[in-house]
Amino acid sequence: SRLFMSILEISAGQFEKFLLILLRVGGIMVVAPIFSHRNIPATVKIGFTGILTIILMPVIPTPEIGLSASLGSILVVAAKEIAMGLLFGFAAMVLFMGVQMAGHIMGFQMGFLVAQVIDPASGQKMSILGEFQFVLAMLIFLAIDGHHLLINAIAGSFYMVPLGEVAFSAASAEIPIRICVDIFAIAVKIGAPMIVTLFLTDVALGIIARTVPQMNVFIVGFPLKIGTGFAVLAVSFPFISYVFAKLMHGMDRNLTNLISALGGRI
Repeated sequence: SRLFMSILEISAGQFEKFLLILLRVGGIMVVAPIFSHRNIPATVKIGFTGILTIILMPVIPTPEIGLSASLGSILVVAAKEIAMGLLFGFAAMVLFMGVQMAGHIMGFQMGFLVAQVIDPASGQKMSILGEFQFVLAMLIFLAIDGHHLLINAIAGSFYMVPLGEVAFSAASAEIPIRICVDIFAIAVKIGAPMIVTLFLTDVALGIIARTVPQMNVFIVGFPLKIGTGFAVLAVSFPFISYVFAKLMHGMDRNLTNLISALGGRI
C-alpha cells in the first residue's frame, strides 16, 4: 500500500511537471515565428509541442510546488507559465514584425499601399512589399538555423526561470514596452535606404514641378518612384542577410533580458 502511494505520488508529480512545461512551451509556440504560422496544421503544432515537452522532461528540474499545494496556487503558477511563454514568443516575433513594417513603409512610399494581400501568418491585410519582406525574413531565419536557436533558447529559459518561479515585476513589465519600440527601430533600419532614396526622389520631382509647370509630375512620378524603389531593393538584396543576422543578435538580447526579468534577476 505504501509502495503504491509512493508510485502514485511520483506519477502525479511528473504529470504536474509535464503540464507546466507543456504550458510554457505551448504559449511560446502560439506566438513564436515559424512555429505559429497559420499554414502549419494545428495537429502538427500540438504534436511538436508535446514531443518537445517530452524531450525536455528528463533535463529540467522538478518544480518545488509539490502536491500539497492548493489548486488555486497551482492555477496561478500555470497562468504565469502561459504568460511567460506568450511574452517569450512575442519577443522572438518582434524582429519579423519590424521587417514587415519596413516593407509596409516602403510600399507606402512606392505607391503600392493600394495593392494589398492577405498575410497567412496573421490573417490581416498587408502591402505586397510588407508580405514579401516577411516571407524573405522567414526564409533567411530558416537558412541560418534560427529555429534551432529558438528551440535552444526555450530549453535555456527553464534554467534561468525554473518551473513555478516566474516573477512579474516592474522590469518585466517595462521590457515588453521597450521591445515594442524595437519594432519601429528595426523598420527604420531596414527601410532606411529606400526611405531616403524615395524622399530625395520626391524632392527632385517637387523641384521639377516648380521649374517645369507644364510637366504632369503625377504621371511621371508614379512609374519613376516604382522603378527607383525596385532598383534600391535589388541593390540591397546582398546586404539583407547580413543585416538580418545582425538584428538576430538584438532578438537574442531581448529574450535574455526578458527571461532575466521574469526570473527576478533584474
